[in-house]
Amino acid sequence: MKDTPDHPKSTSPAAGDLLVLGVVALSFLAYYWDFLVRQFEWAIQETDDWGHTLVAPLIAAWFIRRAWPQIQAKGVRVCWWGLLPLVLGLIWYAVCIFGPPVLHHHNLRGAGVVLSLGGFGLVLLGPAAIRHLIFPMIFLLVFGQTISERLMAYVTHPMQSITAFGAHLLLVVGTLDAEIEGNVIRIYMMSDDMTLKVIPLNVAEACSGMRMLMAFLAIGTTMAFVSFHRWWQRIILVLSAFPVALIVNIVRVLVLGLLSLIDQDLGSGEVHTMVGVFLLVPAWLLFLGVAELLKRLIVEEPDPASGAAS
Repeated sequence: MKDTPDHPKSTSPAAGDLLVLGVVALSFLAYYWDFLVRQFEWAIQETDDWGHTLVAPLIAAWFIRRAWPQIQAKGVRVCWWGLLPLVLGLIWYAVCIFGPPVLHHHNLRGAGVVLSLGGFGLVLLGPAAIRHLIFPMIFLLVFGQTISERLMAYVTHPMQSITAFGAHLLLVVGTLDAEIEGNVIRIYMMSDDMTLKVIPLNVAEACSGMRMLMAFLAIGTTMAFVSFHRWWQRIILVLSAFPVALIVNIVRVLVLGLLSLIDQDLGSGEVHTMVGVFLLVPAWLLFLGVAELLKRLIVEEPDPASGAAS
């Protein structure tokens, strides 16, 4: 029977298409199995630092699902040009495994995984979906994998120094006798027997604010993509994660220093963790405040057509 207006042609995928997609998906998992297993194990073992990598693929998929009406409106069709990034990703991943030792790097392999995944999406959805695939793939590349300590050190070390300097400055402003040497703050106080007591406060890598920064960057990127349409607002909101994490982390080190004056054991252990968790509330409120300020900077003008109709 020919297609008529009363009997439109079905757009649901055929059983053969679903079978092909299933085979390709299984092949994808098999090829990148080693990377995926390693990433999952690291995320589970270091949940405090990298637990968000387990959620990042779901968020990236939600971005694509959110843009699906726009993709579908422009037409979903097979684009064989997508095989180019797909094959390049496969080759790059193989080079990172069997090539020179300098390329045996988890994050370099992750780039191959994301490139292949983006190419596969381009093959399935067509060229109209390119602009909707770029952002989710970048999000997945940055937040969907564990970043090596060597790369993180470029951000961690400066943040350690700034945190130590800021906490020391606040202690001195608070009329406490303190000095700083590297990332170690020494607080001097008189004990009950009138002897000088030195309380060291080490701003370690765990106190650099990287945990809070990565969480805020992931959340801020999601909020920026969903809540704002102007790119400058999105960029400012994402970049605000850096000062927010630094400010709150400086306050955390300051609080730990003051607690150490009462009992030196209060500056470490469970109390150290509890202070960090407690300060997440003002950190989150400060971050939301930046988002609200960005919204108030722009006053949306009403649509003249809708105003006339009302």
